[in-house]
Amino acid sequence: MKRIFVKYYGFSDAERHALESMLRLSESRDVVYTAWTAQTAEAVHAPDVLIIDGESWEAVLELANPSHDAVKLIWVGEDAPLEAWRVFPAPVKWSAVLDAMDKEFAPAASASAPIDLDISHEHDLDVLLDETGDDTQPLPLEPGELPAPGRRVLLVDRGRDDRLYLRAKLAAAGLHEVDEAATGIEALVLLNTHAYHLVTVDLGLSDMDPWQLVKAVDNTRPAIAHMFVTGSAPNWQQGLRARFSGAQVYLKKPLHPGQLKNLLQNI
Repeated sequence: MKRIFVKYYGFSDAERHALESMLRLSESRDVVYTAWTAQTAEAVHAPDVLIIDGESWEAVLELANPSHDAVKLIWVGEDAPLEAWRVFPAPVKWSAVLDAMDKEFAPAASASAPIDLDISHEHDLDVLLDETGDDTQPLPLEPGELPAPGRRVLLVDRGRDDRLYLRAKLAAAGLHEVDEAATGIEALVLLNTHAYHLVTVDLGLSDMDPWQLVKAVDNTRPAIAHMFVTGSAPNWQQGLRARFSGAQVYLKKPLHPGQLKNLLQNI
């Protein structure tokens, strides 16, 4: 087991909670990521990785700290400094950050098991690895010369009424170029054909594991700027899993009009 100490500054409460959950879950992997604290400093002089929210005032202070000169810097946001080891756009996709750290720190002889989230009880913070397994793999997305995504949207939902509702809300937000898919297979074909700015994936798909489609969307290149996951399960049960799978938000059905409007206005 290899332990890597991670220090971070900034980020919203939700982003911090997701990051801290990711650190806790790594305890069962070959590479363990542990939060660096003042108490840790007694045994470990400096962290191995520094993750900084570029919009945080703390970032400027920390970058000026000479003790971090040799630390690998992960910068989230714009205007990254030259010494940044990795740079990720905001809002951050922790799954991408984890992949980058694994590629650097994972033992050469074996790869760490991927983190998959499930919540054991919606009133506590304990998280369990999903041990059920799923051999279903998404269809490969062949790299291609796709056009710039512009503001094109892909709606993936087997419910026609749900797609019509979302299309109306998108139109109200000025997003008129919309493709629809009633199945995961249709969605994969469209992902190979067009570049998208936003993709919504509903967990009610029946022709394939919807989480495999979510992973396929997250791995699409050129990268998709925004992904929403919708479903009928409680927010707490699916929210963290959606975030770790690359989505920015999980929306519980029936969709809240005000929440949806605010999200679309920021796209």
